[in-house]
Amino acid sequence: MRRIKESGADHHRTGTPEGPAFIEHDLSVKFRRADSAFKRSIERQVRDTGVYRSQHRLLMHLNRLPNCSQVEIAQHLEISPAAVAVSIKKLEKGGYIRRETDESDNRVHQVTITPKGEQVIRKSEVMFREVERRMFQGFSEEEMELMDRFLERIYKNLNET
Repeated sequence: MRRIKESGADHHRTGTPEGPAFIEHDLSVKFRRADSAFKRSIERQVRDTGVYRSQHRLLMHLNRLPNCSQVEIAQHLEISPAAVAVSIKKLEKGGYIRRETDESDNRVHQVTITPKGEQVIRKSEVMFREVERRMFQGFSEEEMELMDRFLERIYKNLNET
């Protein structure tokens, strides 16, 4: 087995320098570093909008699927329903969305994106595309298709019980 080249990170390893545990650990560290770098890059982009990264995702989701329940949103974004409730409350307080009680069922609230929220969504879409463009700069279409398959397999492996 070949050794994966270091990329400047100094981290503890298990297994032999040539063994599978070494390669798995090294790839795992690089995967987490890339995810952290992606999140930091998004945070830098959205810093001046007044909306946090996770709230941008929620707003964009509401824009695509406007009549979702909080449970459906939580499932799609893979966060807890409580986290969705907190974010919706903050977005409402900030004037980005409005919650209106359904006339036929007082327990149901329809969420409407305000003009202020629509403006943030338009900015978010541009910013997220820019980060994605930078992230995949220099990758061929074939490399991205291969990465897509690998990431999908990692996701499935981690979600199997």
